[in-house]
Amino acid sequence: MTDKERFLRTMRYQPVDRRPLHLVGPWSFTLDRWHREGLPEGVDLNEFLGVRPLKVNNISCQTWLHPPFEQRVLREDDEFIYRQDDYGRTARYFKDHDSMPEWLDFPVKNGDDLRRAMDEHYRIDDLNERFAPDWADKAAAAGQGDHVVLIDGGCYYWTLRSLSGVEQASYLLYDAYDLVDELFERYFTVVMEGLRRAVKLVRIDVIGFGEDIAYKNGPLMAPEMFRQLILPRYRKTMAFAHEHGIDLTWYDSDGDVRLLIPDHLSVGVNSIAPTEVAAGMVPVELRRQFGRDLRIIGGIDKREIARGRDAIDAEIGRNLPLIREGGFLPAIDHSVSSDISFDDYRYYLDAIQEALAMV
Repeated sequence: MTDKERFLRTMRYQPVDRRPLHLVGPWSFTLDRWHREGLPEGVDLNEFLGVRPLKVNNISCQTWLHPPFEQRVLREDDEFIYRQDDYGRTARYFKDHDSMPEWLDFPVKNGDDLRRAMDEHYRIDDLNERFAPDWADKAAAAGQGDHVVLIDGGCYYWTLRSLSGVEQASYLLYDAYDLVDELFERYFTVVMEGLRRAVKLVRIDVIGFGEDIAYKNGPLMAPEMFRQLILPRYRKTMAFAHEHGIDLTWYDSDGDVRLLIPDHLSVGVNSIAPTEVAAGMVPVELRRQFGRDLRIIGGIDKREIARGRDAIDAEIGRNLPLIREGGFLPAIDHSVSSDISFDDYRYYLDAIQEALAMV
């Protein structure tokens, strides 16, 4: 049985010989720490540790900004580097440790800015521009190996928030509703063109969504506004997917999205990742609340992995019933932070692989 087969059968609650291993990456400063603790320089981490994680092949066309903003360093001082990223945001990064950047400025501050950003970076008059010359060959080849084949189904709030920031996005949803709707419709147009072309070339396994639409205490967008502007597009995307035999999704959002999950499930968006425990997204509680319709990806509390072996055993033990039941792909909930030692990470890998075999 291949890892791809294990993933598909796990998410469909079908028997497997063992669950696949899903790993998330460490921060660069985590690797710096691990090099000091025994990880050799210049080696592939997974090869060195003797693990083979699940592989996902994303065959999406360029659904994001096209062309993107120029990425460049604006300035730096003793403590920070200031960069402009591909969404045109100005961000400040620490030099001496990893963290989320501090967003200082965004290109979209009002409706006029949003119109200009769409006209300059989100035109859809020639969709061929969004497909690289070798896209069709790569898409066709994607299904020939052991990779799970994924394609973008929508990053709507992600795109608006990336252009304007959370606060201004909240105003734009009301002050420039029609423009936001147009932005989302343009995104939807690109998504559907990618899907229509891809299904002719390869068997797609998963529809991917990436919104980061929530924070610790709930959604960043009012559920009613979500139902007006985003859910109908999810519905059409998933209707097309179901027509082509695609029944699984990979929905990525930090924070607490529980208020939105019933809407997701109503249109066939049937997963959540990375299932951030610190935001109340506890896998065993999600299964009790939403049943087997909701597939769960992630959900291993990174804070517990940093606390050592007893805490690691307890965290995996808490999730073992779901691992055995299926519909659950356990992984550290987001990235591997630098408070996790190399020894504890290796212990986690041994412990989680033992649990994945207990089916």
